[in-house]
Amino acid sequence: MQNDTLVRIPANACEQLRDLYRQDWPRHEIAYNNVQNYIRWIERDSQISATLIMYSLNGTWRQNGTYVIIDHTDMFMYTLDSTGETLKRMLLLLDWHHSYLMNMCLYRATVLEVYRLHRLEIAFDSADVIYHLPEQVAHHFRYELPVGLSLKRIPPHYAAFIYNQWLNKSVGAEYFIERLLRWNVSIGLFCEGVREPLAWCIRTQNGALGLLGVVAQRKGYGSLVIKAIARRLAEQGYSTYASVRRTNVASRKLFEKLGFHVVGEASWLKNMKSTFDGCELRKAIKA
Repeated sequence: MQNDTLVRIPANACEQLRDLYRQDWPRHEIAYNNVQNYIRWIERDSQISATLIMYSLNGTWRQNGTYVIIDHTDMFMYTLDSTGETLKRMLLLLDWHHSYLMNMCLYRATVLEVYRLHRLEIAFDSADVIYHLPEQVAHHFRYELPVGLSLKRIPPHYAAFIYNQWLNKSVGAEYFIERLLRWNVSIGLFCEGVREPLAWCIRTQNGALGLLGVVAQRKGYGSLVIKAIARRLAEQGYSTYASVRRTNVASRKLFEKLGFHVVGEASWLKNMKSTFDGCELRKAIKA
């Protein structure tokens, strides 16, 4: 472990990494979709590699598929190592002088242990459940639109509007939304004569639905956009996933009414920046 290093996974190896997660399908579908998303993004714009880092431990990703992706301040991590030891060793090597948002993290205990060893304070902590809808079910979704309403992809220039409706505002979040609108599937509900969408939903980097929002409650708009985006994803060969806060009863009822089922748990965690220097950190971890 003393010789452990974080080694970048080259872009030309991403398809091999992705395919490791085909085993026991669809158990690791989110991890598969996560890598596939970045394969697509790199094909669209190779310059994103400047701010996108995909790490392995000592270059051994072929052994158990363990990877950590850092995309600006977003972090994604997955492993086929049932012990979680490879992932923990990787997280201990990261530069925690930065604040990272762990997206739909499946390894809560491991992350919290690394936080403890690095003496990191928690800035954000949300315990979620993961909902899943098979593509075969989404194919059969039907809906009727009221007169004057239409469903269509959301143009990127609506990023500022969606950001202003979003509760989780942070530095760089508007750019994050704009990039998702440019490169990923999105659905907006629009009304004739009204500039902004009435409801919206966007597919995020790991393939799960995100940023679900409506301007008016109890009109069924949220259900409409979820059905529409799930059917769109099914047409592309994807199942639909969503991460919903455990205590968000209204959203959970909405997804369950549409036929989604809970298939797991996830955490959204964000650390405060470390205030220790390298020597202090090494002493703290050894202690």
